[in-house]
Amino acid sequence: MAGSGVSVTLLAAALLFAGAVLGGEYRPGLLGAPTNIEDADNDEGLQRALQFAMVEYNRASNDMYSSRVVRIISAQKQLVSGIKYIIKVEIGRTTCPKPAADLQSCALHEEPEMAKRDICTFSVYSIPWQNQMKLLKSRCQ
Repeated sequence: MAGSGVSVTLLAAALLFAGAVLGGEYRPGLLGAPTNIEDADNDEGLQRALQFAMVEYNRASNDMYSSRVVRIISAQKQLVSGIKYIIKVEIGRTTCPKPAADLQSCALHEEPEMAKRDICTFSVYSIPWQNQMKLLKSRCQ
């Protein structure tokens, strides 16, 4: 009987050591926790969510000019009953009056009195298999 106690202790120590050695490598996150999107420019779902967020932002804005994304600062996605995208972007005022059909072809204002840049955080809930999107949060500074 004493030998089995030593075996269990050795097994536990070996498992702890293996966990410490392997812990520096890939470690999956918690199921359902937000995960970073490393290549935001090539994530099709994120790009659709961001385009949707900008349409909603421009629709709600009182500015006579459309705004567009200058750069993506950070992006995450979270698997819920669909996909929740949390996107932090820098946006800028364009030279195109609202409503602009193709924002990417609109130049940004260069004149200091017209140029306006904001940092915005958007949360977009997407259910791709039902072709539905909803803007949950839009906050700009």
